[in-house]
Amino acid sequence: MSKVLLVGKGAPDRGGIPTFLEILRHGPLADRHQLDFLNVAHTSTPEGGKASAGNVGRTLRDAVRVWQRARGHDIVHIHSALAPTVTVLRASLLAVAGRLRGCAVILHAHGSEIEFWLVHHRRRSLLKVLMLPAHRVAAVWTNGAQLLAAALGERRVRLIDNGVEIPDELPRGEPHRPPRILYVGLLTARKGLLDLLEASRILRSDGVEHELWLVGGTPDEGPEAELPIREAAAGNAVLLGSRPPEQMADAYAAADVFCLPSWYEAMPLSVMEAMAHGLPVVATDVGDVSRAVEDGASGYVVPVRSPQQMAAALEKVLADPERRARMGTAGRARVSEHFSSAATARAVADLYDEVLAGSR
Repeated sequence: MSKVLLVGKGAPDRGGIPTFLEILRHGPLADRHQLDFLNVAHTSTPEGGKASAGNVGRTLRDAVRVWQRARGHDIVHIHSALAPTVTVLRASLLAVAGRLRGCAVILHAHGSEIEFWLVHHRRRSLLKVLMLPAHRVAAVWTNGAQLLAAALGERRVRLIDNGVEIPDELPRGEPHRPPRILYVGLLTARKGLLDLLEASRILRSDGVEHELWLVGGTPDEGPEAELPIREAAAGNAVLLGSRPPEQMADAYAAADVFCLPSWYEAMPLSVMEAMAHGLPVVATDVGDVSRAVEDGASGYVVPVRSPQQMAAALEKVLADPERRARMGTAGRARVSEHFSSAATARAVADLYDEVLAGSR
């Protein structure tokens, strides 16, 4: 059984990386490998992607912590976004710390910002240099894997789909009146929340009764980014704050429809979690959303920044409880078959075997 040091943000952070790490640490991967976790989350004001003194200091301290904790491990598995430049530099330095301990290093790319950052030739060249310490680079969505492979070579890049745990049983109850739309994610404009609030306004003006519930907290770019959302949501939506993972099942059970209106994503775990809990999904056509949500079968996929089309799709499911139930059942079956945590664990375990075999 190999020893693996997982490096990434955990609690109190919320979002894709902490959720993904929880799934790895407490799922079937832990039966095949000894997993240790180094939590690099911090409790100070978020400064994601900024070249600030605080970020520089945290990066240096975290690199030292990786070097210290990696002793005696076979693999260092780092989870990070790979954009903007400051974040790539940080990820590279953590990878160097792992290599200095003689470990095989995997850098796992989360977050779709790399699709916008990696458009310039100079950045592709920089990425190629900064990723040299990593034996393999994994991506959680198709376009990310393709972009990374174009920059780093196909041999070094792997696509590993996000996966979620599938509840054995779902609480059964009557549909809520009025029906509830649930959003789960950070409170920031890039998540399309202003579009969702506008779609909600359109629905109400058309006489479609509903409640809009928002679960989420401060985004990586800092508290100023959430102020426009809070102002627009006042009196129009219920702000529920962040929820720990163990409370999310109750949040999904209390909703009737899930909506993710993001402007860009990779493979959002929230969409698959909602489907696993039997909710129909209305989401924008970003990242690999259309691989998970079968348009017209398990929900609807709508264009980005189109509140009118989002409202039309939401109305179809809000107005028809039987359609909601049918789509929820179809979505749960699709996630169980293609995007389970067990499937993700198998893919990660195979990658561990591959890098260990290559580094011997």
